[in-house]
Amino acid sequence: MRIALVLALAAAYAVAATAYGHGVGRGVPHGFHPETAATAGRNDIWILGWYRCKGQKQQCLALVRSTDAGRHFTRAATPPLSTLDEPTLEFTGAHLGYAFEAGSRLYVTHDGGDTWRPRSAKGVTDVALDGRHLYAVFARRRFERSAASTASWRATRLPVRLRFLVSVAARGRKVWLLGSTRNVRAGDVTLRSTDQGTTFKRSHGPCFPELGGRLVPAGRGVVWAVCPSGMMAGLALSRNGGRMFSGLRSFHDPGGTGLPALTNGAAIFPSSAHAAVLYRGVQGPLYHTTDEGRHWSPVAGTARFQQLYWLGFTTSRVGAALVQMRHQTQLWRTTDGGATWLSMPIR
Repeated sequence: MRIALVLALAAAYAVAATAYGHGVGRGVPHGFHPETAATAGRNDIWILGWYRCKGQKQQCLALVRSTDAGRHFTRAATPPLSTLDEPTLEFTGAHLGYAFEAGSRLYVTHDGGDTWRPRSAKGVTDVALDGRHLYAVFARRRFERSAASTASWRATRLPVRLRFLVSVAARGRKVWLLGSTRNVRAGDVTLRSTDQGTTFKRSHGPCFPELGGRLVPAGRGVVWAVCPSGMMAGLALSRNGGRMFSGLRSFHDPGGTGLPALTNGAAIFPSSAHAAVLYRGVQGPLYHTTDEGRHWSPVAGTARFQQLYWLGFTTSRVGAALVQMRHQTQLWRTTDGGATWLSMPIR
């Protein structure tokens, strides 16, 4: 009997040591400062940020969740991140999501953020989630995948030896990796998989070797690429699933496509295969395209945006963004694919 009791207590302690679920049900902390967010469907929004702990000088982390499209928020469990150094938060539905910061462990929730569990070793630098599988880049060159329902990771042998493995992206069964080899003169490399990261094919990449970059799939064979180039950045587009990219580059001037100048902080957020919202990486308006980047126009009402922390679409029309305004970070929402935006209080 005593042995059984000891074993039961040990099992309970092991669960408590690896499942994090503190703070569920409370409201938005006073003085809450959002850092990143995630959305799922039309109504679910999670926001991760920090606030000044009561009676203490240090900052405390908090995760809040809305199930009514941002009208009201309640406290969810905080993933056990040590800081908020470029955190990433992602959900594929009302229940499954993950959180990590560069170089840390990956934490996963299966109950919408009520509890979190560690799902990887330390050293994660980038992650993608397709709803059934997790894909992770570890320490520059290692790529592994895991079923979302298990904690078992499997390394994939890549068709080329990479010196830098920069980023991973996924959409459905397709997975993309961006990296560079030791042969810098050969340019960077795009690796493409159509079988959930089991095998990959190699093609020439759109970005500069060892300078980073990110591939952003939009569906129907459309893949965007944002490529840093020192202080500035360029934009490229593929219409055949990443096999070839055409340049829409913009470094110091708009160029022939009407594309504004981009900095290293630039990012693109597709709402469909043809439409996307562009953040230039600097203060000023967002830009919008509905024809795969042939034409761009500034988004009305966004000229006062000082910095964009996060933006995401869950349908071709519904999206949300965290924007730094003059005195505070605000939640903005769109229901027309990014053409117009309205601010919403986080309360």
